[in-house]
Amino acid sequence: MKVLIVGGDSRLSKFIEKDFVNSKTQYIKTSRKNTSNSIHLDFNFINEFKIPKNLSHAIIVGGVTSYDDCENNYEYASKINCKNIPQLVSQLLKNDIFVLYISTNTVFKYNSLPKENDKPSPGFSYANLKYISEQKITTIASDISRTNKLSILRLTKNVCNNTSPFNNWLNCINEKKKFNAFNDLYFAPITFENSSKAILSIINNNYSGIFHLSGEKDLSYSDFANGFLDFLNLDKNLCKNLKSTEIGVKLLYNHPITALDMSYTEKKLNIQKIKLSEIYTYLSQFIDK
Repeated sequence: MKVLIVGGDSRLSKFIEKDFVNSKTQYIKTSRKNTSNSIHLDFNFINEFKIPKNLSHAIIVGGVTSYDDCENNYEYASKINCKNIPQLVSQLLKNDIFVLYISTNTVFKYNSLPKENDKPSPGFSYANLKYISEQKITTIASDISRTNKLSILRLTKNVCNNTSPFNNWLNCINEKKKFNAFNDLYFAPITFENSSKAILSIINNNYSGIFHLSGEKDLSYSDFANGFLDFLNLDKNLCKNLKSTEIGVKLLYNHPITALDMSYTEKKLNIQKIKLSEIYTYLSQFIDK
């Protein structure tokens, strides 16, 4: 097996790389930068990209992923996410390469947990672009009879010690300073390690179709922070619970249901929803003892 990681500069890609090294899986990653350990790929010039030889799999991680960029420069983000990336996927599939496309829980705005085969209902620009991309690559795979070579994995919020706002929280806790946490922003946290393991399971077994990876439940950032302080046996007064509007922040996505139903994924991949206690345990290793 030889895997192409498209979007090798992303944080998720770093965790995938680590697992590939540990499992001695051959891989190549792309980058917009000219580095010695990657091949150059600029999504603006997708026609110039030459697919490496002897690839068996490709993981599409890259694209325009910033909510603000998609909102403020929709035309450009649409070109990259909904035209150029599907064009790349088409070429990969035509070369009989298995493609795993990384998508997002935000394609849904449901009042109940959406299943893998439920129809998305995006509510803002980034989510809409991801859904359009999903549709296009699914149609491409069907038109060229390669549906058995395409997989889509939707993820809820990935957490690690240097993602915002958790990096700030950890620093404040270690320095015994107060920090803010929104009570009107919600998520169902997972870790990048969880996501990478699900990705490896899909490509190692050539599982096609749509899959979900989700935290066990939704909660506000303030509830999560208070639960974390309780987990650490620390004073909950360290966390200042407030609404985003209190400090002038406009949230593009604050739907209270962000978790995903994983019924099909659990059966197929033998992967369960990620327990909240697992997230707390992970973050606790970055707290000074």
